Amino acid sequence: MSRRLLVLLVLAVVAAGAAAFGFSHAGYTTSSQTDITASADHVHNWVHLYSQTTDPNHTTGYATQRVQSGVPLLCATGVDETLTLSMGGIRANGTTYPFKKTFTLRTPATFPDTAVTQVSVTATYVADAATGKQPIRDVRFATGTRGRNSISIARNLTRQANVRLRTSGTGWQVGQVYRPHVLLTVTYTGFTSAYYVYDIPLAVTITTW
Repeated sequence: MSRRLLVLLVLAVVAAGAAAFGFSHAGYTTSSQTDITASADHVHNWVHLYSQTTDPNHTTGYATQRVQSGVPLLCATGVDETLTLSMGGIRANGTTYPFKKTFTLRTPATFPDTAVTQVSVTATYVADAATGKQPIRDVRFATGTRGRNSISIARNLTRQANVRLRTSGTGWQVGQVYRPHVLLTVTYTGFTSAYYVYDIPLAVTITTW
């Protein structure tokens, strides 16, 4: 075999290997796109959040704002990622103010991963960004008045969220609106990321009544 023919054969083998590598890389790219699509899941596919006006079961008895006079509005408005809380007014004297059934949580009839039978929901709290003040005492999930701030909930069930507010320490300003946040983290067995998080803004005003 001539040296020229041998060189041509070697080049052909190298070209074939490069083509095969290119095909493999394309396959990897397709796999990555699939993974990205899967990770674009939404927390509301696992747990829904409802206010009274968005409750699909049309239940009533949701918490209303604390006001000095007039007809109080509901604390919660919106649904899922658009849910917001406005609590009215509280005094800066260390009193605990309970708001029973501020909003509700409901799991779907089937989770996105059909192997999952229940999810865990945990509440944490972020202070008012402007002042560092935290008027949220706690958020507890229950079927009634009491409850816990971390629960496991199976498919197709409803739990209510009971919010309690209380001022601690000094430095609270009468007439000022404080804006902390409630974070709800949703996880399930085998899931280690904190990707599924609801960030619920809350507003409350310090009053003298």
